[in-house]
Amino acid sequence: MDKSLDKLAVLFADISGSTRLYEQYGDTIARADLGACINMLGEVSTGLEGETIKTIGDEIMCAFDDPLKAALTATEMQAGLRKECEAQRYKMGVLHIKVGWHYGAVSWRGEELIGEAPIAAQQVIGRAKADEILTTRQSIDVLSPALFPGWHTIDRIESEAWDGELEVCKIPWEQTGEETQISSIPMAQMLPKTELMLDYNGTVIKVDRDNTRCTIGRGRNATLCVNGNFTSRQHAEITYRNGRFNLRDESVNGIVIIDDNGNVKKLRREEDVLSGRGTIGFGASPTDDPDGAVRFDCT
Repeated sequence: MDKSLDKLAVLFADISGSTRLYEQYGDTIARADLGACINMLGEVSTGLEGETIKTIGDEIMCAFDDPLKAALTATEMQAGLRKECEAQRYKMGVLHIKVGWHYGAVSWRGEELIGEAPIAAQQVIGRAKADEILTTRQSIDVLSPALFPGWHTIDRIESEAWDGELEVCKIPWEQTGEETQISSIPMAQMLPKTELMLDYNGTVIKVDRDNTRCTIGRGRNATLCVNGNFTSRQHAEITYRNGRFNLRDESVNGIVIIDDNGNVKKLRREEDVLSGRGTIGFGASPTDDPDGAVRFDCT
């Protein structure tokens, strides 16, 4: 983060009801699920050029040079978590977050971000409920009205960051009736068009913002059926999020990625971002099991 900037958008995202989740599911499951959720929120922020300032238990704090990126991150965090819960990513079932952000003056005390923006953002998220995105009127005023037409004021409170009033506003993000879910339209417009091509023995699959998911394995229902000697029926999944291609291993034998520069990366029950060109071995190294090898090309 450029510390010479005197204004930033500061965003807090908080997992709702975490204390209850620990009591209901126990420390091991709750800690794993909440940690995975926080990691996902951080990835969303990074994908829109945000920087994670810190994580505090079940809360993440991010900063952005551009307030539009903060607004889009907030909507994509909500939409992304909804998709992950629908895909049953978490043992605890459905998780919910609340998001609050503000664009304003900042300064640094060492590595600590202080000033108007974090104080106001903290006030705002304190008013948020599960599944809500709240911001301030000052932040709304620097955005294009066409991108967030459904915003509305929900409260006016005394500001802790300046003398006077803080107007708290709600940004809708869910699709209702004839409204368009705002997390999709602005995101598609502003992200560069990228695509991932997968080639397995002449069978080519494309993953991009129009085709966002590809499952890989020996099973008949896989998007890309790979008949390697060590490939599982449901071996892996690739998802497109925020202009990046995320490869997640769901197998027993793992994944080996060798890029065209000879760099080797191994995944076992983990997720990482694919970039550049290379070969993926599903179950073993591509050199050890060519029948389980898939070429990839990110452009």
